[in-house]
Amino acid sequence: MLVIASLAFIVIILFLTLGIFITSAQKPVKSDIIVSLGGGDGRRIYKALELYNQGYALKGKFLYTGREIVNPALPSRFSKSKFLLQHGVKKENIVYVPRGVIVNTAEELFFIRDYMLCHGYKSVLIISSPVHTRRIRMLAHFIAKYDKYNLSLCTSAFSPNDFNSSLYFLDPNARSSVFLEFEKLIYNLLKYSPITIKETSYYRKKDSKMWQEKLGCNKEKISLLLH
Repeated sequence: MLVIASLAFIVIILFLTLGIFITSAQKPVKSDIIVSLGGGDGRRIYKALELYNQGYALKGKFLYTGREIVNPALPSRFSKSKFLLQHGVKKENIVYVPRGVIVNTAEELFFIRDYMLCHGYKSVLIISSPVHTRRIRMLAHFIAKYDKYNLSLCTSAFSPNDFNSSLYFLDPNARSSVFLEFEKLIYNLLKYSPITIKETSYYRKKDSKMWQEKLGCNKEKISLLLH
C-alpha cells in the first residue's frame, strides 16, 4: 500500500506541475540572429518582429520557418515576408526556410545549428509559443548538441492571455496543449536518439542539395564544422 500511495503522490505532483515544466520561456537576450519558428496563428512572428525592431538581432538577420502564409483559410491571412518588409526588415536580412526543407521542430533546430556554424554566428534568440519552449531547449541540448558547438540559445515567447501554467489543468484547451507537448517531447527525444536518427528524414536530407542551398554552405564545409 505504501508503494502504491507513493506512486500515486508522484503522479499527482507531476500532473499538477507539468504546465510549469513544459513552459520554459526566457527573458529575451540580444543574440546574433533571431528566429521565428513555424506554426501558430501569427503571434510568433509578431513577437519576433517586435524584438527585432528593438535591436535583439545583433547581426541583423531574421530567419523564419514554416508556411509563408499565416491563417490561409481566414480573412486575417497574411504573407510573412511582406509583413516583415512592410515593417522595416530589409530583404537581404530575411532568411526563409520553407516547410519543404524542414518539417518539424527537431529539423528546425538542426538547420538553425548548421546555419549558425556556416555563417559564424554564436547565439540565437528563438521565438515560439510558451508551451513549445521546453521542447525547443531540450532538443537543442540533447539532440542537436548546441552546447558541443558552443552555440548559445535563448527561447522566448509571446504572452498569451488565456494560458496559466500553474493552473493549466483547469482549462481543457490548455490541458490538451500541455499533454500534447509532453508527448511530442518524449517522442522526439526517442526518434532522434543516436540509435534511431539514421532512420529519420533529417538524416537523409542533411546532405541534400536543397539543404545546402538554403544554408548557403556546401556539404564538405558542414561536415568539417560538425566534427
